[in-house]
Amino acid sequence: MIQAPATRRQDPDSPERAHAADHVQRTGQRRVFWWAFLVLMGLSSAWAVATPLMGVPDEPAHVIKAAAVVRGELTGREMPDGGAFQLVTVPAGIGYYDTFGCFAQKKDTPPSCVPPFSGDPSTLVDARTSAGNYNPLYYAVVGLPSLASHGAAAVYGMRLVSALLSCLFLASAFSALSGLRRRKWAITATAVAMTPMVLFLNGAVNPNSLEYATSAALLANLVLLLERSADRTAYRRYVPVITAAACVLANTKGLSLLWLALMAATACILGTWPQIKALTRNAWVWAGTAAIGLSCAFALYWITRHDSLSSNPFEAAGSSPLTGAEIMLDRTFDYATGYVGQFGWLEVPAPMGAFVLWLGLGTALVMAAVVLARGRGRTAAVFLLAALLLLPPLLQAQAVGTIGIVWQGRYILAVFVPLLMVCGMALDRMDARGFSPQAAALLNATAILLAVFHFWTFMQTLRRYVTGWAVDRRWIDMVTEPSWQPPGGTLLSVGAFAAFLALALWLVRGAIRAERRSAEPATAEPSPAA
Repeated sequence: MIQAPATRRQDPDSPERAHAADHVQRTGQRRVFWWAFLVLMGLSSAWAVATPLMGVPDEPAHVIKAAAVVRGELTGREMPDGGAFQLVTVPAGIGYYDTFGCFAQKKDTPPSCVPPFSGDPSTLVDARTSAGNYNPLYYAVVGLPSLASHGAAAVYGMRLVSALLSCLFLASAFSALSGLRRRKWAITATAVAMTPMVLFLNGAVNPNSLEYATSAALLANLVLLLERSADRTAYRRYVPVITAAACVLANTKGLSLLWLALMAATACILGTWPQIKALTRNAWVWAGTAAIGLSCAFALYWITRHDSLSSNPFEAAGSSPLTGAEIMLDRTFDYATGYVGQFGWLEVPAPMGAFVLWLGLGTALVMAAVVLARGRGRTAAVFLLAALLLLPPLLQAQAVGTIGIVWQGRYILAVFVPLLMVCGMALDRMDARGFSPQAAALLNATAILLAVFHFWTFMQTLRRYVTGWAVDRRWIDMVTEPSWQPPGGTLLSVGAFAAFLALALWLVRGAIRAERRSAEPATAEPSPAA
């Protein structure tokens, strides 16, 4: 028989082949971005609606600050009696939210105790805020809904805008990780880092969420750019994202410049010298660096000019630095609960099972990276682990004399989330193969368990607000005798959260299957008949 004429075989290193592969990868990254954004935004929005207004630590201060900033008042005025609080001018319908303290830190009291607003919500009044001297960047964006409404709708709108910002950067982190040559554990570990606390803060008016979101996006995109440093087309795709993440991070909170420096140092540890050298020779990188430098200069100016790190005195104020460090070291592992879930005004902890699950998985990832991985991956993991454990006592030691012990676990989520990401990267560098059948089965079971505890944590927290945790209230009372309900009702909030959680579980299990399939040897195709 005569063999059919063979098609021209394409050189695997040809420009056409490289262009086609690059197009496929970019399409895959865009797909990951939008799926990640949809899931994170859906889950975060469910938390935003299910949490009562001002049911988040310091939310009244941030809401009032945001409403003032969008009206041109970037800083507040000193209170007549002094102190860390400042006065700003906002609509009465926004200033009213400073009175929502009747249920804060009282787990048996539902938010129905809040007195109704009376009067004209658009009347301008003086309101106090403890965030008056904070950097205005976050508030200038989040406060925009207050220009259209002066009541509850404005605050819910602020929450959704805050969630939008955080979820965009977190989705960018997942998208960048999906572009790495070795990515299975990096994506897995970052998914584990999306704890209930992360989703809760995403859906709140609090710049804390933007810190860890931009830190994760910055580190993931930096590592991807280093890996592709030889590809000139990569710079115009990733440098703008890196620049945006770094500029926003620098101007988020008082300690954000420190997190920015940590992410840059971690990326340098993970990169090789030829990769770093290639970056220093690119015009895109220099332009981005200049923009980041200007942003950092403004952030530093704001901190020093407006004393953004000041606070009201708290516990142990006036103590020596050594005493402050000792107190913090004693509480090191207690603060880890803030990585998983401390809701409300810290009076609503996540279920004990959730703490055990997430802290156990986080510990397993860190141990695996430190013990099993080698080279730059392990060094980067150890570096961030040291920062997570040592920075809180060091930072509080130098501030305990004036403000006391103010630390909460959520303050260092900007290091915790990247730490788990880097642990995943370290494991990927150790093993390039796909998931084994045993690992895939274990990960599928873990994904189901994580979904169960996400849902259980959401339900427990919602119950605290709908009925309170009084001993005489039962689960059925959430439907039959609610004392408070979120917009749309309790069942709608629960249903929406469950639906997005099911979508997240489906996507995670699909990703595990894809990595499992990539580990299976390809079946050889039969040769053409002669």
